Amino acid sequence: MNLFTSKRKDAHPPSLGVDLGSGNAKLVHLDMAGSRVEVKAASTHVLSPDAVEGGVIREPRKFGKKLAQWMEQSGIGPSVAVVSVPSNLAVLRWLNLPLLVGSELRQAAQFKVKRHLPFPVESAYVEASIPEIADGESTGQSLVIAVPRAVIDSRAEALEAAGLRSYGAELEGQAILRVVERRLNQESALWRDASLTIIDVGANNTHMYVVQNQRLQFIRGVKFGTQRIAEAVANELKVSLAEGEALLSQADTQVWSEGLVKVRQGDVYKFVYVIAELEKLTREFLRLMRYFRSLHPERSYAGILDHVLLCGGLAGLHGFSEYLEDVLGLRVERARPFGGVVGTFTKQTFETIANRQESYTVAMGLALSGIRRQNQEEETQNVRREYGWTRAA
Repeated sequence: MNLFTSKRKDAHPPSLGVDLGSGNAKLVHLDMAGSRVEVKAASTHVLSPDAVEGGVIREPRKFGKKLAQWMEQSGIGPSVAVVSVPSNLAVLRWLNLPLLVGSELRQAAQFKVKRHLPFPVESAYVEASIPEIADGESTGQSLVIAVPRAVIDSRAEALEAAGLRSYGAELEGQAILRVVERRLNQESALWRDASLTIIDVGANNTHMYVVQNQRLQFIRGVKFGTQRIAEAVANELKVSLAEGEALLSQADTQVWSEGLVKVRQGDVYKFVYVIAELEKLTREFLRLMRYFRSLHPERSYAGILDHVLLCGGLAGLHGFSEYLEDVLGLRVERARPFGGVVGTFTKQTFETIANRQESYTVAMGLALSGIRRQNQEEETQNVRREYGWTRAA
């Protein structure tokens, strides 16, 4: 999904990925160092409880000023920006459409998708990929996506208030897939295989994506995430939720196979049972996998559900991927979104990336999108707000 809002003024300004989650915002600032991607900054910032409601930024201008302050703190200057759209707010459908382009394709998509929407099609941005039409056929499969207009417009307004040139709005899933694409030719057999399952554990929502033959086939989410684990830690140690989250985020925090979390409180290591929370999460994974299997014949998903790519806040927690492997009986690999990049950043940024880089997967994918579009784009039109789907993530 691309939200082009400004005309490019210089050849290759830096790119900023802005990932707005339910509890915090993550920023990744990228530039090009010759032919290589260079990480300039990465940071996490806590959102106020009422900043975002139903995916809509309540006071975009005020939020934009706060974003500008975060940028200044991180040494982030003028940039093009791509902002995230939560996957749970979008409706995606593979539909048969005729071979059309531009506004005609969009109109056809709006007509076909409206019966699948929980909101009026008139209040949504709807886009579609170019249909894949076989010889002799008049229609073909197109990925149609719809998101409420208020979600996109509020984010665009916030970026503009921060002094950024808005370059796009993309689904979290699309940003993750772009990070995957960068590593398809790496040594790992999992990354070379374009058919895989991705689990993104957020603060309050966890999403499962199935990619098959380089097509996003399945997205489902559950209302369960890192905050449940942090709440268990906070309650056991009698500290605030913010302190519980901080303890969980420490570099030496570890999950044990017995369902224990080892955290360091001051100079003392303490153990907290989180088995109930972990079992809840794994049950949801298994439920989603069973549901996906029920939608497709076995031959169509053979091997896909054998390997899992893990990203999000919990992915970098020591022992978590191993715990999932044991419980799910699957091979689990961590995302490593900063693999293969160079960096000239502060010690704080380096520690942030080194400790929990998987939590920056979405922000990294968004920033990569800004760089890619600059390389591909020859010229943009006058300032406009538009929500366009880019099929290849």
